Amino acid sequence: PRRTARYVEEAFAQIKARRNVRDIVILNDAGNPVKSTLAQDEAVQVAGLFQAIRGKFERGMSKIDPTDELLMLRVRTKTNEVLLVPDSKITVLVVQDAQDHFEKSCA
Repeated sequence: PRRTARYVEEAFAQIKARRNVRDIVILNDAGNPVKSTLAQDEAVQVAGLFQAIRGKFERGMSKIDPTDELLMLRVRTKTNEVLLVPDSKITVLVVQDAQDHFEKSCA
């Protein structure tokens, strides 16, 4: 499907309205930030780092099952959660606060 500027704006607004969302970076199919809550230089840096993780993950998964495909990559720390959601035209990267007291639930 085609990802127009309107589609990007609508996706951005929907994500931004969600509770606990701190930062959003939407990347085009070349991996360049096209919309972000971060300053442009920060968005480029974050995009590069997470695209590198994505690439390594996809290469590792292809060794396990070459027919599988990445739908979402979720990375969780004690205080943050990062969601990377790729599709054929854009990739959405969201950083949100981990508000469910992860430490207590693991104790």
